[in-house]
Amino acid sequence: MKRLLFLLQGTSGASILPQEALDAVLAGSAFSECVVIFTGWGVTQLRQQTTAHGRKAYNRGFGALRDYGIEEIYYSSDAAADHRLKLGELIIDARPLGAEEINQQIQRADAVLSF
Repeated sequence: MKRLLFLLQGTSGASILPQEALDAVLAGSAFSECVVIFTGWGVTQLRQQTTAHGRKAYNRGFGALRDYGIEEIYYSSDAAADHRLKLGELIIDARPLGAEEINQQIQRADAVLSF
């Protein structure tokens, strides 16, 4: 089975790209082993939100990742520190990774999709 790595880097609320990224991850899980890493501004998607510029808070959908068989969910520890993301703010169970560990995940992937 192919291993797809999804790098979620976009900020929540700026566009519909984060919602499309979530849709792509869920669709990809039907055909491949999927890994999700929140990096850069993407870590802000892990914070609890009520709305995103008049739209529903799509990030509640991240709770379905494990229901779709996606067990490897990570975030950049460096980006979390840059954006002052605290462990208690996370809306899903995700594991922090350092830069080297992220690079290792990229090397192991058959394809990398960046959103």
